[in-house]
Amino acid sequence: MPAGMRATRATRALAALYAARPDAAFSEPEVEAALASAGAPVNKVTVYRMLDRFAAAGLLHKQVDAARVTRYALAPQGEEGAAPRFECDDCHRQFRLSQGSAKVQTALKQVLQALATAGHESLAVDIAVRGRCAGCAHPAGGAAA
Repeated sequence: MPAGMRATRATRALAALYAARPDAAFSEPEVEAALASAGAPVNKVTVYRMLDRFAAAGLLHKQVDAARVTRYALAPQGEEGAAPRFECDDCHRQFRLSQGSAKVQTALKQVLQALATAGHESLAVDIAVRGRCAGCAHPAGGAAA
């Protein structure tokens, strides 16, 4: 649980939801429905507060998808911090793109250094490639991305 947050039935259910589907990026209504199904019904405002607290604690990453829907996904930890990812527009699964990651990380560090040298602060990078995953594009025989 994030520091300062009580381990309520709803917060435990939220943590369990992401543990069960670590590659998912859920919208608020999806989280609200999942919590209700897990026996921890809470209202929309409470769901947003929990999601924002988990994000503030660094456990979730808040992003806006191509349809302008705010989604929350597990935050990458350690070296994966700024790793690029592929996001499926249909199922909203996310796949970390590890191939060429070292080159991407080096380029990102150079960009961030240049921006910091120019006086910019609190810099963050989020690289996402969007499209349809193999499973959604070819449901009969698609391979996982």
